[in-house]
Amino acid sequence: MATMKVGLVGCGNIASDLCRAMADGEVQAEVAALHDVDPSKAERLRDQFKLNVPVCSLEEAVAAADFVVECAVAAVVPEVVRAAARHNKDCLVMSLGGLMLHPDLFDTARESGILLRLPSGAICGLDGVRAGMQAGLDGVSLTTRKPPKGLLGAPYLAEQGISLEGLTEPLVVFEGSALDAVKAFPANVNVAAALSMAGIGPERTRVRVIADPAATTNSHEIRAHGAFGELMAVTSNRPSPGNPKSSYLASLSAVIELRAAAVVWGAARND
Repeated sequence: MATMKVGLVGCGNIASDLCRAMADGEVQAEVAALHDVDPSKAERLRDQFKLNVPVCSLEEAVAAADFVVECAVAAVVPEVVRAAARHNKDCLVMSLGGLMLHPDLFDTARESGILLRLPSGAICGLDGVRAGMQAGLDGVSLTTRKPPKGLLGAPYLAEQGISLEGLTEPLVVFEGSALDAVKAFPANVNVAAALSMAGIGPERTRVRVIADPAATTNSHEIRAHGAFGELMAVTSNRPSPGNPKSSYLASLSAVIELRAAAVVWGAARND
């Protein structure tokens, strides 16, 4: 039976978890090619999992695969989706902020006939938000609370002169729209993009980000209200073992999406 070949774009923490899932047989797929702007990261991943695959350009990685996974950063999403469209390859996009900032990519995918898979990432409750949209939502908000180390390096903190060193009590470091949140914290709040795309959009979805020295988890609280009533969903995530800026659930959502893609791919070829 044929096995789906995967091109991994971005060879960090999520890529490592996907390789492990494929190696353990949790996902019926295999890595076909690796690409990272830092080739040494791709080489380390290849060595770690003893993969006999090329470390190559984006175009070559997409061409070699049956299915593409973007697990890099938001800035590369347009290039990855356009490459997937050129080669007619379905694609899982983990950096949802890249899609939110470039909505024309949905048109690119539709016109080329490819499917973009969007993970739930590090939050629960998106199904309820999507359902509530059918009758109309009046407001949607997200409060993200993280240990200070989970926000280090965010461009917004440097631009605003906000220091998290020696923090002894919770500090609200951002309040604004999901659109501005994704720009301010491109590596930290993909959940804001996921929520805005499921609901009322990036400009109307409100986001608050809190650095909390007492926090031991990355937590996300969704609140939505509309014709259906009110919804509140809280997800308390343990940081990913390989990256404190990311929640473990984000990696697990990538695994479940890749597994679903592999099942669909296999079924289509066994009919």
